[in-house]
Amino acid sequence: MKTIFLSLALIGCCAAFSFFIPYVEVLDHHNKMRSSIAKGMFVANGTKLPPGANILKLKWDYDLEFGAQNYTHQCPKNVSNAAEFGENIYYTMIEEIDDFQTSGCDLQIQCSSIWTSIILTNATFNAGIETATQMAWAKSGLIGCGVHPCRVDARSESNEEMIRMVMVCHYKERGNVLTEEIYKEGPTCSACPPPTTCEPASGLCVRVKTI
Repeated sequence: MKTIFLSLALIGCCAAFSFFIPYVEVLDHHNKMRSSIAKGMFVANGTKLPPGANILKLKWDYDLEFGAQNYTHQCPKNVSNAAEFGENIYYTMIEEIDDFQTSGCDLQIQCSSIWTSIILTNATFNAGIETATQMAWAKSGLIGCGVHPCRVDARSESNEEMIRMVMVCHYKERGNVLTEEIYKEGPTCSACPPPTTCEPASGLCVRVKTI
């Protein structure tokens, strides 16, 4: 199953410096993608993915954000392979921090291939689309991300020192489990797991509010 490679331009590093992540934009980007899949409207290279029956609407989690932020301070190039949460890492190279604030938060989806299965097989995982499949993983209901600027030994065409912005996102429950469904195919939000219910506007499953 081949599909989208997601590039969220973000991430950071070695300065003794913290960076506030635009979490509303990141959360909205994820949920818009999930909503599009749930409604059967997501198109990859001209092919629509089947609608999803059980895709949860993501909520921001500050504990996950804290852990993700701490990991960005290591200026990682690879995921940590932690067992308790899913993880994505995104990179972009910029000359100035302000460049990230103005354009780095312009999150984009790049379709490079087509999903042919909603089951995560070895072939699917090894196709290099694990970023997208974690973002779409139906059972993941929580997300938290961190950003940090990392200086690197590189220079731009204008001879400016480049900054590698790094963003790490953590997800619960963890996605990208081999042989499991990325999401359940079926009528939009028709199989929401308890205690969630369908949110018609988004087509996602949301937790029932209690008084």
